[in-house]
Amino acid sequence: MKRTTPITLAAIAVLAVGLEAQEVSFDGLYSALPRPAASGDAAEPRAQHAAQVEREWLVMVFMNGVNDLGILGFSDRNINDMENVGSTDRMAVVVEYGIMGVDGAAGRNLRFQGGSKTIFVTRDADAAKITSPPFYSSTDGDMGSAANLVRFVRRAARRFPARKTAVIIWNHGAGRLGISYDDVAKNHMEVDQLGLALGQIKLALGRKIDVFATDACLMQMAGVAYEFRDAAKIIIGSEETIPGDGFPYGEILGHLSVDPAMDAESLGTLMVAAYGDYYKAGVTLSAIRSSALPGFVHLLNNWVKAVRSAPEAFTAAAAKKTVNATYNFTLRDSKDLYDYLGNVGGLLTGSPAARKATVQLQDYISRTLLVKDTGLPSMGRAHGLAIYIPEMRYNSANYEKLAFSRDSLWDDFLRDMMEERLKP
Repeated sequence: MKRTTPITLAAIAVLAVGLEAQEVSFDGLYSALPRPAASGDAAEPRAQHAAQVEREWLVMVFMNGVNDLGILGFSDRNINDMENVGSTDRMAVVVEYGIMGVDGAAGRNLRFQGGSKTIFVTRDADAAKITSPPFYSSTDGDMGSAANLVRFVRRAARRFPARKTAVIIWNHGAGRLGISYDDVAKNHMEVDQLGLALGQIKLALGRKIDVFATDACLMQMAGVAYEFRDAAKIIIGSEETIPGDGFPYGEILGHLSVDPAMDAESLGTLMVAAYGDYYKAGVTLSAIRSSALPGFVHLLNNWVKAVRSAPEAFTAAAAKKTVNATYNFTLRDSKDLYDYLGNVGGLLTGSPAARKATVQLQDYISRTLLVKDTGLPSMGRAHGLAIYIPEMRYNSANYEKLAFSRDSLWDDFLRDMMEERLKP
């Protein structure tokens, strides 16, 4: 999920009881709504000043407001926030958006955009209206389509070439269960589908995406981030739910426009710091180096081997009491990995090899995997990376299609853990 709003809290509660992915998509919230009437695609895109001049940065936001987020006005507000800064001759900001909104003072009549639009964000002083010009529109407004995400990025990159790129997906997120829920198209992106889409974007750009971010809840999980390791340099996401206002786009773009020479790590640091400064407390956001993910999996596998080879260590790691004591998020089977390792490590007095592996993995997470000096906002015992630890039922159908399950021993460890719990 993205945003803690009255409408999304019900969906959060459904997710928390461990239903399958197809049962917890947000599609059902507005199942009675008709599809928007088809309209013709835009004809000739509007000319943009200096469109073909290579900029330092191209920031692309895939904004899915075809759900409660559009109705509650969050998408419009975020675009208006971007318009406080707008694009410059060294930074292009482009948004693809579909919106479900309300008309009338009573706010009772739903309106549809009639597809999706791509806009070149320009600066204005109007906080109430979106004035940036669209240069493309389509009747295919499926904002839950990974293919449409790829088309958007290709379209923006052709029109506004840049040395560095940032791609942001804006919507509901549900961790390992997916992201970008379109309540009209009845579609969303599974994590493996999104990984394939980002791979296609990398091929289209001829290089890795510099920064890939999810302005959506619950997406900074080990299994999720690992799916994107080959497509993006820096991966930004939140362990916990994201408040209604999402990223502080005006603050982020304002700094980037002043210093467009910043690299991927610098922008990642900026985004996390600006987010923490904006909300002060009660939120989580982190930036991960994708280049460090293979090393992370190597150390995680070492930890699993060490724990499985020592009966005392495995008993401590698999104990329901240890798991329940670990800091969890709105999705209860999404738990902070660093905190879990600490809970297990404290019980390994007679297992020196497992204790050493625990310290090495924790150190790698904090010093190498996470971008340095991000100023991660403090929220309980959250440390920047969550991992799947089921409390009752292991969802192999969803989890084992991820590359993380292929390359790590974590899924094997979870199976052993669940079997251990079934022993009399």
